[in-house]
Amino acid sequence: MDIMMHWDAICDVFERTLKTTGFCAMATVNPDGSPHITPIGSLILHAPGQAYYFEKFPKTMRRNIDQDSRVCVLAVRGGFWNTMASLFRGRYTTAPGVRLTGVAGELRPATEAQERLWRERIKMFRWLKGYDLLWKDMAHVRDIRFDSFEPVRVGLMTKGLWGGMEPLETHSQ
Repeated sequence: MDIMMHWDAICDVFERTLKTTGFCAMATVNPDGSPHITPIGSLILHAPGQAYYFEKFPKTMRRNIDQDSRVCVLAVRGGFWNTMASLFRGRYTTAPGVRLTGVAGELRPATEAQERLWRERIKMFRWLKGYDLLWKDMAHVRDIRFDSFEPVRVGLMTKGLWGGMEPLETHSQ
């Protein structure tokens, strides 16, 4: 599916995911070829096909990306009531999730604009004890260039949400 054509819908899924779960999952490749998944709460999508995230804690992910820059990001909207409403209706009215695949760049200092956008995103938590423990020194980012995406499909419950480009099968993926 065309990532550029669906970029606004992809961004909507990510925003809903971050509001309900606080993070998405990023998969990298371990040196032995096995997958490694890390929760990332600082991923920011911007221009079509482009994102960045603040990298502070994930040591294994950092090592993996330095050896193999391929990444896959999964964003799935959470929330009991959203799921219950979809089950009641027999369909999702908005896409429940999306997978993005791409390549991560080198670790670099964040720009002032990137730091400002990040602080704006997390400002509601500034009064909590963990705020400084987690986010005080978020100063380095990695850019990601996404080259493809795949919707999370749940059979007929998600049919038609991506412009009718759903497969004919009705099983979960």
